[in-house]
Amino acid sequence: MLCVFGFAASAFAMHADIPSETTAAIAQGDTQITLSGEIRVRYDWRHVGFYSSASQPEQDFMNERIRLGLLAKMSPNTTGFIELTSETDTAQADPDNLVAGGGSTTGTLAAGGVGYSYSKSTGSGTVGNELKGDVSIRNMWILYKGTGLLGVESGLKIGHMPMSLGSGLFFDHTYFGDDGLIVYVFPVKELEIAGVINRATDGNLVTGKSATSYVALSDKATGYVLLANYKPNKDTSVSADITYFDVQNIGDALVPSATFATTASGHFPSLHLWNFALRGNTSFAGFSIKGDGELQGGKVAQSAGTGAADVDEEGFAFQLGVGYKLDPVKLDLEFGYGSGDDGKSATKAKTFFTAQGPESTFGDPYRSKGVQGPYVYNYRTVNAANTTFGGLQNTEYVRLGGNIDLTKDLNFDLAAFYLLAPEAITAYNAPIYGFSTANVTAPGYKASHDIGFEVDSRLTYKLDKGLQTWVEGGYLWAGDFWKALGTVKPGSNPSDCYTARVGMQLNF
Repeated sequence: MLCVFGFAASAFAMHADIPSETTAAIAQGDTQITLSGEIRVRYDWRHVGFYSSASQPEQDFMNERIRLGLLAKMSPNTTGFIELTSETDTAQADPDNLVAGGGSTTGTLAAGGVGYSYSKSTGSGTVGNELKGDVSIRNMWILYKGTGLLGVESGLKIGHMPMSLGSGLFFDHTYFGDDGLIVYVFPVKELEIAGVINRATDGNLVTGKSATSYVALSDKATGYVLLANYKPNKDTSVSADITYFDVQNIGDALVPSATFATTASGHFPSLHLWNFALRGNTSFAGFSIKGDGELQGGKVAQSAGTGAADVDEEGFAFQLGVGYKLDPVKLDLEFGYGSGDDGKSATKAKTFFTAQGPESTFGDPYRSKGVQGPYVYNYRTVNAANTTFGGLQNTEYVRLGGNIDLTKDLNFDLAAFYLLAPEAITAYNAPIYGFSTANVTAPGYKASHDIGFEVDSRLTYKLDKGLQTWVEGGYLWAGDFWKALGTVKPGSNPSDCYTARVGMQLNF
């Protein structure tokens, strides 16, 4: 759904992950072929889960990723782009390429049931000596633009591509992308208007159960977006968009399960969601200001014949941030809020609805600009709606951050987060979010809004042209909110969560 708009963007900001220093590899006439790529190696160490037991094991592993892109510029008006990536499913995205290869019948991982790769190790030790990862298509699109049709700059982009809206609070599928069509026009140089069709899913992948057998159901998910971006100068922009997101047969995972029922034919309810957004940013004299507001409406329509009432969507979220830059130091202060549900109404879903990706956080999903959203909370743990990579749901935070260029090639980033849950976990909303009813009803339990306090940092060093290395980490002092989580023993305190990662990456 959706072009990458950010606070000041165009429909083609998706091209940003093509290195700017790439050069033409092949040139024939007016055709230019440009190759780009990435090799990334990381070592990850973490202690997450909020377990009350001190014996919770720490995890550590190594992962690698390659990406290879080919940009074909046929003329000033026509461009195509293909990008291959070695990550092929969400299980590989995090914890990355922990699983390699495909089609194996030698075993499955406990989480996700993904097959191990084939091993070519022989002798007494029959592990290792195996291929690393499958290769899939991350980008595959055609861009056509010109001035001939309407007399002003206009065009279209069609295919499979990373897609996001604004800072990604509501929708962020920039990790692997979706199929889609973008049609845009610049009536004047400062104003862009675009229409987008996003096909997130198209197939018969949902299984419903009738009175006598299982049935295959369509799970088609389609987004329709109308958006506008006004940029009077390079330092200021205002954008707005209206999104209609339609999902068939959503099952019982998106709103209170108690309100869900299937018909005799096994069909599930469908989602008809509206998201209205207004964003803006400006900078002057070293200061910067940004804002993003999202308001949701629509409903989950129950299947006919069940007698169950429809569920109204009433989520909302917003971010406000200010910053100051005085080289080599950058400072910022940010506040964010995503609504939650108290669980007291069976016909209202008040949690901010999000569609995210496996590395999504509250801003920069690739963390390419240093510490953005919390590194531990939501990125390494579930959020306060008990959802992995769920984003700004049932979450309120204040972020204070600083970034400094210690030398020309050495950068240090530091951020502190104070995190609260707008809705504490009680007997009303514990079933909605999947928290432990046993914990909530245990003697002495007291509902708490305190998610915790987190400190994150990142040190990045540019070793050579296109080559950088970094070390990053975060520590979350867990608050009493997590006493409702099933990994915590009833009546016990949750453990703190922490993680660290070192990496090296070559872009060409």
